[in-house]
Amino acid sequence: MTKEAEHVLKLDNRKKYTYFIHKIADYTEVWSLVDADGWAELELGEKSYFPVWAKKEHSDLCRSDEWQDYHSEAIDLDDFLEEWIPRLKREGVRITVMWSEGSGIDVDWDDLLRDITIELEKY
Repeated sequence: MTKEAEHVLKLDNRKKYTYFIHKIADYTEVWSLVDADGWAELELGEKSYFPVWAKKEHSDLCRSDEWQDYHSEAIDLDDFLEEWIPRLKREGVRITVMWSEGSGIDVDWDDLLRDITIELEKY
């Protein structure tokens, strides 16, 4: 793990979320995990979550236990905004940002879409 990845994962959720928004706008992609059967999901209680990370090195850190056979894959940011977020919302699958060591940031679909759009307007 790089020093940057270590530092980011130790940030409080507000700062980690801000980092996520800035990085995905910079690189125009989000990262998640996928295997031959499809994309990674978390089942927590009665809710399903789709995990996303700002960079490949962050998603790679979660390739263990139930996700050991998965690999990190980028999702184009435009596709994420126009297709993924609306589909996840329709299906009731929540989005968790920067999942690590048993926790992530649970983000409302519309709030995430708004925050990314606001950040992209700065470019």
